[in-house]
Amino acid sequence: MSNRTEVTRVNIFGREYTIRGAGSPAYIAEIAHYVDMKMRQMTDNATVASTAKVAIFAALNIADELYQKREQNQELEDGFSSEITHLADRIEQVLSETPHPSLPSGSREPDSSAVTAEASIIQQNSTSEVRR
Repeated sequence: MSNRTEVTRVNIFGREYTIRGAGSPAYIAEIAHYVDMKMRQMTDNATVASTAKVAIFAALNIADELYQKREQNQELEDGFSSEITHLADRIEQVLSETPHPSLPSGSREPDSSAVTAEASIIQQNSTSEVRR
């Protein structure tokens, strides 16, 4: 989406509206079409006397879809987070079981807390990617 405000004329449920927004006219038209479709679905399922009621029922259905998608995304994120934690634990376990080659004098043995910190950073970055 651009930062420039666009003006787009759309038709929703038989009425024409002028929409100002930062989205492209094609995007705004697509969203308006979706709302129109949802409103028409409400009248297909039952006779509703007022446009306001149709709009409210359509909004409730759209909100329900949004909440279901949020829940699905949260479940995916939790699963990814759990898997990343499991993999980080497994990496730490393998590193602790693997004998370290002789280190040159003056060198220190790798610090397991550094490995844990790295795994934590990887987990945070992966979680951030899921949210985008």
